[in-house]
Amino acid sequence: MKRIAMILTALLCMTFIACEKYDDGRPVKKARNEFNEMFPGAKDVEWEREYGYWKVSFETGTNPDRLDHEAWFDLDGNWCRTETELRLSAVPQLIKDYLEASEYGSASFEDHDAEYIQTPSGNHYRFDLIHSGAKIYVDVSEDGKVILAKFDW
Repeated sequence: MKRIAMILTALLCMTFIACEKYDDGRPVKKARNEFNEMFPGAKDVEWEREYGYWKVSFETGTNPDRLDHEAWFDLDGNWCRTETELRLSAVPQLIKDYLEASEYGSASFEDHDAEYIQTPSGNHYRFDLIHSGAKIYVDVSEDGKVILAKFDW
């Protein structure tokens, strides 16, 4: 009986050791370190692999100023982008003015949120709009360039 218990314990330990060596859902150390440096106050951190990237969902702040974020890192651990959900009231008026002056100015907001997207090449805001019955995702750069991101019929 003692021998069976020892064998089962050894098999169980080998299983855990094998899991540690196997890609167990933990991103590379470079991504974890960069994330911790960029977002030291992050809470409710959840990592997952998606579309060939490491995506980390997390929160910052406290209610009512809590913000939801997603940061994306490539498989080598390089930061690619961060998306932050914002209430429309938190979007700078200048950005809303750019949108209103564009060809999408007559569209209505699908909800009361926007996203602030940061990338190594620049930052922009994304709005979900309804125009002529279609859902439109429109990006507005910080310098006022308005880009149709996607039309969703």
